[in-house]
Amino acid sequence: MEDIILSYYSVNPGAWISIGIVFLSVFISWALNFSAPKVRVFGTLLASFGCFVIATWFFIFVMNSGLLENPKPNQTPLDSAKPTLLWIQSITAFLTGVFLLLIANYQRKSNEILDLSAKNEKYRYGRVSRLLHWTIAILFISLIPMGIFSSMIPEETSYRNAYYVVHKTIGVTVFLLVIVRLIWNKISKRPALDNTLTPTEKKLAHRAHNILYFMLLVIPITGFMMTSYHGYGTFFFFWELPPLWEQSNVYQIWGGFHKYLLPYIVYIILGAHVLGALKHQFIDKHDSAFKRMVS
Repeated sequence: MEDIILSYYSVNPGAWISIGIVFLSVFISWALNFSAPKVRVFGTLLASFGCFVIATWFFIFVMNSGLLENPKPNQTPLDSAKPTLLWIQSITAFLTGVFLLLIANYQRKSNEILDLSAKNEKYRYGRVSRLLHWTIAILFISLIPMGIFSSMIPEETSYRNAYYVVHKTIGVTVFLLVIVRLIWNKISKRPALDNTLTPTEKKLAHRAHNILYFMLLVIPITGFMMTSYHGYGTFFFFWELPPLWEQSNVYQIWGGFHKYLLPYIVYIILGAHVLGALKHQFIDKHDSAFKRMVS
């Protein structure tokens, strides 16, 4: 039993960075759904700032690190796509930041007081669901470029461990928050889908939500299995859980799911989820589409 007891580390920069990221994610989620309109505008500006931070991190730090040209040796041919993926994700982060600035400018014209109950209502989500939704979304989206870059860092690099501490900590945090969200969905029934959606759109939306929940659970699990079978511990802020099993080449199978198959499925599902929401709001003119989860 002593081998699986969590060990405490008094000095760990990765843990402190993780605390900062989680705190900022919760704060942005809280501000986005606050009653006062000015606070909601501030929340949108913070979300925009977070997107620009990701883009800046890539264009200033990653591009000057030399790892795009000389990364850790590829384990599979798919690893050669990682620099391109980071480029795409960083440009997307920048464009999203610009889009959120435009949203904030639109929001500042409103004086609407948001009156939300803790539980979900018939046609919109309550404060608890919104807080969980946006916190999970922000943390999970931050995991994607961080995970790609972490896997490119050569083992002898000084900051490699700090990146893995942050990546694994946030992964565990997302997993736990998704469990809480699923329990909350049982306590407070999810709102009905908008009546303006066609039966096909409702079916697709329902399936996309279920697949996303599944992915948010299975990606951290496969990461944990890959890490354990590879002989490495799993971090959660200042604590490290040592490997639960003996080192084995089985980690390659779990790694295939965690690093290659599941991420590409997530790109498709997450992209469809976002594009669908944008379509309902701006093309179909369903004004209630965004207001179900954010105002």
